[in-house]
Amino acid sequence: MSLPTPPAPQHSLRHQHNGWTAERQRRFLAHLATHGSVTAAARSVGMSRQSAYWLKRQPHSAGFARAWEEALADRGQSIEDLALDRLLDGEEEVIERDGVVVAVRRRPADVRLLLFHLQRLEREKLKIEANQRRARPESSSVAKLRAEIRGLAGLPPTGAPIPPEASPSVADE
Repeated sequence: MSLPTPPAPQHSLRHQHNGWTAERQRRFLAHLATHGSVTAAARSVGMSRQSAYWLKRQPHSAGFARAWEEALADRGQSIEDLALDRLLDGEEEVIERDGVVVAVRRRPADVRLLLFHLQRLEREKLKIEANQRRARPESSSVAKLRAEIRGLAGLPPTGAPIPPEASPSVADE
């Protein structure tokens, strides 16, 4: 998993009348960056999820809101990392009897997770291919050479691609 985003600078976090001290805000943001769950982060500092959202909406808490967004910025990557770990390693299952661990076994990943991951990889591959197909700016020497070839073929220096029948071939010489 990716490392947590550092919380906002100390001067941007202000003590609030409702219990959201600067220290509590820092701990909330650190937990949020690590785990990506607002509910769990609020619970970890003894506050409610609703009060966290309330604080985020306040005009005087712009620094807190900015740090919140930064903490969640790479949440998607964390989720992908977790999914890939489960896909590759399976899921650990602890078996207990009478409160004592008697066995630990690995269950393979759910097939739906594998299919989801494969679809995501396919979409990324298609995006990369589309980016590679986009026209890249040509250097001036390539542009000159292309214009000369088009001139030899009796075509204007720029425009539509050279049709195969207009291309000079070795047999014509």
